[in-house]
Amino acid sequence: MILVYSGVAAGIEGFLIEVEVDVRPGLPGFEIVGLPSKTVRESRERVRSALRNSGFKFPAQKVVVNLAPAHYPKDGSYFDLPIALGILAHQGSIKPQALKGRVFAGELSLSGTLKRISGALSLAELAKAHDLQLILPEANGREAALSGGENMVLTPSLSHLVQFLAGRAAAPGLPQLTLPQPPASTEQPLVKGQAQAKRALEIAARGRHHILLLGPPGVGKTLLATQARRLLPPLSREEMLTLSKIYEAAGLTSADSPPPVQRPLRAPHHSVSQAGLIGSRSGRPGEITLAHLGILLLDEFPEFSQSALQSLREPLDHREVHLARAEHSLTYPADFWLIATANPCPCGYFGSSVRLCTCTSHDLARYRRKLRGPLLDRFDLFCYLAPLSPKELEEAPRPWPPSPGEFLRRDAAPVDQKALNFLYQAQRSLGLSVRAVDSALRTARTIAQLDGACQVGEEQVAEALQYRWETHEHLLA
Repeated sequence: MILVYSGVAAGIEGFLIEVEVDVRPGLPGFEIVGLPSKTVRESRERVRSALRNSGFKFPAQKVVVNLAPAHYPKDGSYFDLPIALGILAHQGSIKPQALKGRVFAGELSLSGTLKRISGALSLAELAKAHDLQLILPEANGREAALSGGENMVLTPSLSHLVQFLAGRAAAPGLPQLTLPQPPASTEQPLVKGQAQAKRALEIAARGRHHILLLGPPGVGKTLLATQARRLLPPLSREEMLTLSKIYEAAGLTSADSPPPVQRPLRAPHHSVSQAGLIGSRSGRPGEITLAHLGILLLDEFPEFSQSALQSLREPLDHREVHLARAEHSLTYPADFWLIATANPCPCGYFGSSVRLCTCTSHDLARYRRKLRGPLLDRFDLFCYLAPLSPKELEEAPRPWPPSPGEFLRRDAAPVDQKALNFLYQAQRSLGLSVRAVDSALRTARTIAQLDGACQVGEEQVAEALQYRWETHEHLLA
């Protein structure tokens, strides 16, 4: 029995798989056990043809392949290469010692060349964690270079790999990969007025606080929200790797796809299903994972289905999402900055001095039920955008936003005792929950660091409370 290590990517995580190959006397046959998917079972014909077209013989005996651990479902074409190598080791074409300390993954064509596989970045992390050398198809050179290429070997075909393992051929070098820079913006968007909303978004961006923008149509809620990505710092190399793994799991990459250079901005339509927002049972990541390290913009927030909105509560708390499947569960990261926009009523003009509201009491009650409750308590900042005044309309528009800054530490600034007493007094008068008090305190710390204050004082706490929903709830009374 020959043991060859391989791996499989489930979500963005890699798992080590033992490929046990046994060739024994008996009627010719080829069987794969260990909970293989249809794709894995089809590797029998690919391996058989690839061996013959590469100049090797396929054994006229019983071939049994076991993929361990047996209880874990196996999917994908990762195992073509390790199965072929196990058969060749049985025949003496490869020394079994050459297979030790290495992880092999690759899809074989019928001619014996190796095709690109998905999940290469996850397998690179897996091999590094187990201190194993990773053998990948040459077509995965971009992913190998992006991961750093540590202890990795690329090979174009099965025959070349056999020569390499025997020490008679050199491996192709890793391609040179220069990380692209975000496209330079020659112009900053010009936004008139809304100074308080701009200030609130700058605070929210620096502290990664979730924010809800409320106001009638046409005041600039969506414009400000989409431009808020400019407030976020550039991606680091590690963040590029994480996003690349997510996009690969979602099937959004190809062999020529460059690494992501901008933080994601996902703005799903309000008709999105709960599975589309959170992730499906098939394991496909949802919008909250695709927005990881970036912005999830929920425009027209109350128009989303109640089930979709309520499913956000746990990911907002834990910054990850668990997708339970029949055989196992997947965990995806979901550390996003939530920006939501809403009108004060279905027609958008409740309380407006510009236009008369045409909503019925039933319309208002149904609409406002979605603007209350535990989910709303998870927003750190709330800002009402009023129509621009005649003076603001006459002013020249100013560039916004400013240059991006680094994320601020949430627990760096100490809190003055007077500020704490002021906060506790506000808790009693406004009826703040424990979560709301903690949220206001974190926001005050961000404001203090943004203003360069050495500690959190009453001024910062007052501004943080100014952005609380409870302070402005009368706008929808």
